Amino acid sequence: MAKKYFYDDASLMLELIGGKENIKEIQHCATRLRFILNDDEKFDLEKVKKHPLFKGYKKQETQHQIIIGAGIVDKLFNQMKIIMNESSTEGNIDIENKEPLWRKDVSFKSNVFMISKRGMNSFASIFVPLIPIFIAGGMSLALKSLIGTFAPTSGFTKLLDIIGGAILGSLPAFVGYSAAKKWGGNPYLGMAMGLVLISPGLLNSYATNTPVLLGFDLNTDSNIIEEARKLAFENWLKNNGLEPPINNYDEMLNKTVGVYYQIFGNVAGGFFKIKLIGYQAQIIPVLMVLAISVNLEKLFKKITPNVIAIIVVPLGTVLLSSWLAFWIIGPLGQIIGKGISIGLAAMFKYTNWNFIGFGGMIFAFFYPFLVITGLHQGFLPIETQLLVDTQLKYGHSSSFITPVACVSNIAQGTAALVFIFFCKKDKEQITKGTSSAIGGFTGITEPAMFGINLQIKPLFIAAAIGSGIAGWWLGMTHTVANSLGSASWIGLVQFDWTVNQTKEYLQGENINSILQNIPMGAHISIAMFISTIATAGMSTVLLKTKWGKKSLENYLN
Repeated sequence: MAKKYFYDDASLMLELIGGKENIKEIQHCATRLRFILNDDEKFDLEKVKKHPLFKGYKKQETQHQIIIGAGIVDKLFNQMKIIMNESSTEGNIDIENKEPLWRKDVSFKSNVFMISKRGMNSFASIFVPLIPIFIAGGMSLALKSLIGTFAPTSGFTKLLDIIGGAILGSLPAFVGYSAAKKWGGNPYLGMAMGLVLISPGLLNSYATNTPVLLGFDLNTDSNIIEEARKLAFENWLKNNGLEPPINNYDEMLNKTVGVYYQIFGNVAGGFFKIKLIGYQAQIIPVLMVLAISVNLEKLFKKITPNVIAIIVVPLGTVLLSSWLAFWIIGPLGQIIGKGISIGLAAMFKYTNWNFIGFGGMIFAFFYPFLVITGLHQGFLPIETQLLVDTQLKYGHSSSFITPVACVSNIAQGTAALVFIFFCKKDKEQITKGTSSAIGGFTGITEPAMFGINLQIKPLFIAAAIGSGIAGWWLGMTHTVANSLGSASWIGLVQFDWTVNQTKEYLQGENINSILQNIPMGAHISIAMFISTIATAGMSTVLLKTKWGKKSLENYLN
């Protein structure tokens, strides 16, 4: 689209929401323009619905959300900022939330809800810009797994492994930049802290999946280290019912026993001991470190004289943050992250049994309701942690969250597609339904969900039911994806199409699921077909009820 086109649409959108003076806060996510106004009476929703880029609308508490679409909303938002700043006589407009942490004019329950929502919105604004990175890295590793099945030693397989490993292994740097920018720090200092956490001088925790790790002081003699490695290896062999000597002893030793170094182990009885282990692909530790780093930066700016601030602020921030990160914050964050992933995995594992996919059914049914509130964005760092933990444990990644997102998205697209057959040959509505359905089938559900299905509530309920029925299949087969990517038909490459790695994961986790000889790629395909058929059937039935007919009539008239 031409720049002029976005300029005209941005000017019109500003006019319809009451002008720049009426804007209290404005931001955007992957598909939505989000804003809070000083005076909602100046917001002309009916005219906004006729805006050329409008695809849907939702309001959460005091925040208005206009669905624009992926790849468009950021361009519209940027043009709106340019227009607002060009018309400002006081320099650039600082667009951020000025809401107090606790409001005295609302109830305790409302305050807790608003704080929770603000936290999830903060998560979303940190991770949504990183979605292309997650997709690029995750899909590269998924393609590597697929192609590696047929050509494990090919150059292209190695290239995909390098791309995926580099991107996902460098996540702390990307998260550091995004989090610092969101929380009011210098984003480049945030990136610097992320890079410190994945320094080449640290043991690469993402690339190291040895079952035994030994720690040594930095200057320990190499002969002592080697003897300790051999002893640990022989103990590991005995514990696993094996006896030395074995074939390929040195190769197996390197695959079994890894080494990391530690510093300050002799200071205060080891109280300040730091393990030189990196946080590659870790999410929770880097967020906790950045929360401290940003506040330290603000503190240093406040107390440091201007004449030396350019030196003291960045150096002091990085030095103190790095020491705290490796000493206590990083290890604590790693424990919390692993605890969350273990808890979620256990919850899914113990609520699904042979022929009874109860946990999958419940999760998939409620998933679209989480999307409405935006809470599904909180799954992104959790799923990344799940993928990392299983990668370190089994040498390949597994997550049950992406499959649920897949069937939910397909259900929303199907409901929008069914709408086409009930919209009385209205060409505008047919076009809207078609584009919304295509969006849902390719992983973008906001146009379908907010533009159609929530307006015609029987369609939304039908989609939730269809998603839940498909989730039953996911649960009883314990279907998992092996990477992040597109939660749609496009994302079939994210699933294993052989059974060897899947069986290793299921056996390692002691999961007794049915149909283990069917690859995960086939299971998710079956589940998405179930989602399509069940949603189409429920949508047709509900739209023919009195409730459905009334909802259609209200929407079309």
